[in-house]
Amino acid sequence: MSMFSMVLMILFSFIAFVLGVFYLLAKYKRITLTICSFFILIGFGLYTAGYLSFGEGFAHTLLAALRGLFSTARMFIMSHDYGVIASVQGAQWLTENIWLQILFWLAHVSAAIVMQAVLFSLFGQKMMESFRLRFGLHKEVYIIKGSDINALMLGENIATHDMTQKSPDPKRLVLFLLEENRHMEQSLKKAVYFGGIARVLNRKNDLRHYLDKAGFGKWRSRRKKYHVILMPEDTSVPDDALDVAEYAKEKAVTSENLDIFVIVSSEFEWIREQIESFTQNQNARSKFPCTFHMINEMDLLVRAMLEKHPPYQCKGLRFSGGIAKRQFNAMILGLGDVGKQALLHLIMNGQFITKDRSRMRAIVVDKEKDHACGSFWSCYPALKPPLNLVCEIKPESCDVWSEDFLALLDKWHDIDYIIVALNGNKENKDVARIIRQYYKSKGTTLPVIAVSEKNEGLHRVQQGDVFTFGCREEIYKDAVIIREKTDRVAKAIHNVYGGLPPWHALDWFRQESNRAMANFIPAMLKLANISEEKAIEEEALTEDPALAEVLAETEHLRWNAFHAAMGYETISIDEMQKRFGAYNGDSDPLEYARRDSGDRLHVCLAPWNDLDAVSETYRELAHRTDNKKEQMRDFKANDRSIVQYIPKFLRAARGER
Repeated sequence: MSMFSMVLMILFSFIAFVLGVFYLLAKYKRITLTICSFFILIGFGLYTAGYLSFGEGFAHTLLAALRGLFSTARMFIMSHDYGVIASVQGAQWLTENIWLQILFWLAHVSAAIVMQAVLFSLFGQKMMESFRLRFGLHKEVYIIKGSDINALMLGENIATHDMTQKSPDPKRLVLFLLEENRHMEQSLKKAVYFGGIARVLNRKNDLRHYLDKAGFGKWRSRRKKYHVILMPEDTSVPDDALDVAEYAKEKAVTSENLDIFVIVSSEFEWIREQIESFTQNQNARSKFPCTFHMINEMDLLVRAMLEKHPPYQCKGLRFSGGIAKRQFNAMILGLGDVGKQALLHLIMNGQFITKDRSRMRAIVVDKEKDHACGSFWSCYPALKPPLNLVCEIKPESCDVWSEDFLALLDKWHDIDYIIVALNGNKENKDVARIIRQYYKSKGTTLPVIAVSEKNEGLHRVQQGDVFTFGCREEIYKDAVIIREKTDRVAKAIHNVYGGLPPWHALDWFRQESNRAMANFIPAMLKLANISEEKAIEEEALTEDPALAEVLAETEHLRWNAFHAAMGYETISIDEMQKRFGAYNGDSDPLEYARRDSGDRLHVCLAPWNDLDAVSETYRELAHRTDNKKEQMRDFKANDRSIVQYIPKFLRAARGER
């Protein structure tokens, strides 16, 4: 072999070694360093054992250990003392044993890898991150645009599957895109702690630039799932969301590979409305290959509260045959942003059939009750008295520090749920203590008392039925934001009913409707007195016709509550007939007659007993068209089928038939 060939081989081997180490450190850094540390300890043991051959006694043993430690240290500067050991008489156990020699040199290679890792961490962090970004074999890429503490908290939870005490998942890559601000340097440092990568957005490197760097649209991205998460920090969120969607179209990204999460705070609710109106356009939804998720921070806080303490678990309801002993009663103290969201979610989750067919009751206590309730009803007209379609709302003006408040608790007995959402954390806690003391003095069952505590730390201990909610740590989690479990069931519901159009092409409202149905399934299982595992084995949720009818009526109540909480109003039968006659568009006149997504109208937003008349009139209109399917429409049958299909939904969500 020529000198040139030898030099070329050595050079090639060195490059292969460096790249191999680079790849291992980029993808499996902790595992690689753990294995290397093990072999280095073996090297120390071999050196020490070799030096023990020089003599016997305590002094020689101590000297052998020190020389072994020194030789081990020399391994890190690419040097070795193999010749010293080989010259010792009695060290043939090492020099004549090929397997021990392999271990010996593996120890030296491991020391070289550790040293290379140190050099990379000191001088090559950016290079290693760029390598991971472009060539890493991760299966999921999470791109978070935001630099505040909530963004970092979410990134760490995503990287560790909400188990921050464990190592980050090597299959997940978290990329932070930061604006140039005072948080930037701190965020850059913190992201490294859990294996995240942080990059700064500026004039030269924009959002699309880093999407491209992350392999967005490249051939290897076909095997990756991308989650772009836009935090509620600025007003450019709608533009960013549409920019990502347009770029996905240009790069031919498939809809299964991209989800865009837009998180908004209550003061920027109009951002959600902008994107929601955009996704109601069928052409736009088909154009962009992605699924939009619009998420309100306050909505998440309340939803997390209800997941821990759902209304169907309240002791006073006492279900039998799917029927509650009495209606669900809630009290809301303060109808601000928190109180409003809490009321809406309680309405969506507190719908149960009672013996006297009474509706849920909500007592709203606010000093400015006329203004607060007037503003609330203008946004949610179907909840305004005297309709009382899903909830009887009773406004009360009262000072919570006066005896009038205790008199109010006397007046409205049988309360199941109390939301304390007043002006401040201290006030909320103090009022909660008063409420608890009141019920204890009466010797009655304590209702669930939920205390809003804005931006405080996570509370793991609650006092009886009194608990706090509102901590950002409770919502900026992988399971809460990404909602894989909820979405899996929601998609299963959609697919059981045909799956058309595809999930990503559904507008945000219809996706949320499926999610609301998925969230109510545990309540349905409770009413049917059946476990999820047992239900999955059944063809229908119940074989009892009477119970099936009660559950169907409950489902319609839930559906009404969801639409009312989304701002929908009802269309009367006369109005439906007029809309049908006045329609001159190109699409289905029946669709226009019964619902209007733009103006938020629906003819089925009506009491259960009115659905027969609605169905009969609708079928008469359908006979004026060639739509054979709609000529057989029975709106009650829709609710009945949903209930009986619950086992199918659950099986489909698990990937079973």
